[in-house]
Amino acid sequence: MIYVVVQFTCIIYLAINTQLANFSFLSYFLILLSTVVGGVAIINMKPGNLNIVPTLKDKHQLITIGIYTYIRHPMYSSVLLFCLALMLSNAHLIAQLVMLVLLVDLILKSSLEEKLLLNRFDQYQNYKKNTGRFLPKPLNK
Repeated sequence: MIYVVVQFTCIIYLAINTQLANFSFLSYFLILLSTVVGGVAIINMKPGNLNIVPTLKDKHQLITIGIYTYIRHPMYSSVLLFCLALMLSNAHLIAQLVMLVLLVDLILKSSLEEKLLLNRFDQYQNYKKNTGRFLPKPLNK
């Protein structure tokens, strides 16, 4: 539960300190990209899988289609892209540290989820090997 508290504290801090007047093309692009990534992830996700706490539900299913073919945690990717856009509008030292805390928190939270998924799904190890955590893995030539 601490991961969720830290995650939302970071998001709220970055949102409150956003300077809309300082938004650049990059900030708008990152928000658009985060919306697309998050939206596609929700569309590809099974409705019963959605959970903000790093636990698995009884009927949890492993999703490896759509965006999940390339990224294991696209919802976290979406959060990171969105928060990066917010941080760039007011990139003072504390905002940068909060962004770093958010990144570390999501790495730890996703690691806990992955341990649970490895225990539940035999195919998860192979899936993990072939996909990136937050970004797609480079294609092998």
